[in-house]
Amino acid sequence: MSDPVTLFPNLLAPSAKSYAPAGITFWENEETILAGMKDFSDGWFERRRVGTHAALETARRIGEATTPLDAVREYQDWVSGAMARLLEDVLAFQQQFTKANAKIAAHGTQTASVPPADVTTTSGVDDRISA
Repeated sequence: MSDPVTLFPNLLAPSAKSYAPAGITFWENEETILAGMKDFSDGWFERRRVGTHAALETARRIGEATTPLDAVREYQDWVSGAMARLLEDVLAFQQQFTKANAKIAAHGTQTASVPPADVTTTSGVDDRISA
């Protein structure tokens, strides 16, 4: 019989070759995700910086307003900008999510497809509920 110490490396060689592509793909995907997260977070911080500056300027203008109507107008302008920045956040997140899904979907199509289940009964009538 062979020594177990010499057999063990021989057992790992085939499995290491089969697992290597999956490991490489995982870390390539991780690198892509991190790059996307950096882009997203850089944009987010820039929008927060712009929002903070806008809030500061609005507070100054409200403090200098001569009538309540002027103060409300300044507030409305600030809210409009805040909502626009929030919309930009949502769009940036959606783009990031779409990129991630596209990458996942590209790998998902390489797997074997499962045929759809038969939904007809013995009478040959389709029993699915339609909306």
